[in-house]
Amino acid sequence: MSGQRESSETLAGKDAPRLLALLKEMKEGLDVVKSKVEAITVKVKQDKLRTAEGISYLEAKHLLLLSYCQSIVYYLLRKAKGLSIEGHPVVRNLVEIRLFLEKIRPIDKKLDYQIQKLTKAAEGGPAPDKIMISDKKEQNGSQTEEDPLKFRPNPDMLVSKTAPEEGAGGVYRPPKFAPTAMDDDDKISKKEKQALRREKALLQQSKQNSFVNELMTNFEDRPEEVREIVGAESRELTRYLAKREAKERQEEELFTRAPITRREKKLEKHMTKSRNGLLGMTDGFYDDVKMLPLEERENDGPTDYSAVERVGKRNKKRKARF
Repeated sequence: MSGQRESSETLAGKDAPRLLALLKEMKEGLDVVKSKVEAITVKVKQDKLRTAEGISYLEAKHLLLLSYCQSIVYYLLRKAKGLSIEGHPVVRNLVEIRLFLEKIRPIDKKLDYQIQKLTKAAEGGPAPDKIMISDKKEQNGSQTEEDPLKFRPNPDMLVSKTAPEEGAGGVYRPPKFAPTAMDDDDKISKKEKQALRREKALLQQSKQNSFVNELMTNFEDRPEEVREIVGAESRELTRYLAKREAKERQEEELFTRAPITRREKKLEKHMTKSRNGLLGMTDGFYDDVKMLPLEERENDGPTDYSAVERVGKRNKKRKARF
């Protein structure tokens, strides 16, 4: 028993300075609260304040504050008796209520104006939006209602249309509504640009190579594309065919026939007449030759290209004789 008394006395001696400071602060707060509560109690007894149909938020907050005060009183009572509060439920209760009060502070700020307005209206005094009325209206006493003209726009703040423009002869500077800083990572050096261009050119060349196209077709398991060509296709022809295929796809998607310019017509005529792999160079040639009196003609058409060429040379010789 003596050991417990000594431990409690030493614990009380350590906490005595803090307890005295808390009691002093609590007494000052209680004096302020007591004066306000007594004034409100007198008004309630005289039926000057209506307590029915109040704000439920304030009622819940008052209950929290009352529970917090009760827990503090019990906490101080145990401290005064020298009892330990370690692991006691009152500490957890105090922490929870204090957390609730801290969480509802933003709500207090939002409802502050409405609560003041309702309080002024209940007391019969002017509302906060009526306090800003000018002194002349207060002296006359005729302005008791809210003035709707106070919400009108101020003409002095409007921009004049006839006012001379400042710096009209200067350089136009666009407004910077959302300026952004350029990152150093986005900047590309000249060497990197040249490397990208080189890679792009190599990729373009590889697409035009028949051997590379065949390898790509084998790896992608695509069906083999068979094209009727005479001789090897040039790069110019390959580019022309690629552009024409892209144009056809675009026309199919838009359901609209694209107009053909003079330059495109001229290019198509050049590709048809030139020996760049198009079958157009032999189109219509047999129709011109089949009516000629050829000596060696077993079939209706020419057997090969060399025979057609020989027939053409003979035809030129006959024309030269005439």
